Amino acid sequence: MPFIEVKTAKKLKSDVKLAIKEGIGASISLLPGKAEEKLMMSIQDAQPLYFRGEERDNCAFVEVRIKDKAALEDKANLTVAIYDVLEQKAGIAKDDVYLCFMEFDNWGSRGVLK
Repeated sequence: MPFIEVKTAKKLKSDVKLAIKEGIGASISLLPGKAEEKLMMSIQDAQPLYFRGEERDNCAFVEVRIKDKAALEDKANLTVAIYDVLEQKAGIAKDDVYLCFMEFDNWGSRGVLK
């Protein structure tokens, strides 16, 4: 039941959004028990983002929200994969991306709290 939100200052073409979705979707399985079939993702482009004291036109912030805790090594592997996708597919340098994980004990899905 992961949810990944990508916010980027850069305006992305539809094919780039699709490539990001596919790349991150394929990578989510780096977290044991997580699969693209259960992944929800939001890609918000052309967002005003201020980084290092100024408005930037080519940076991104990524939030990865998951139910339960994941091992640090697995989160590190997913982090590398997401950074690679953003750099290769959208041209956003790794130095211009922040990423965080949020892990929850409870999560609602299919009408019930789990």
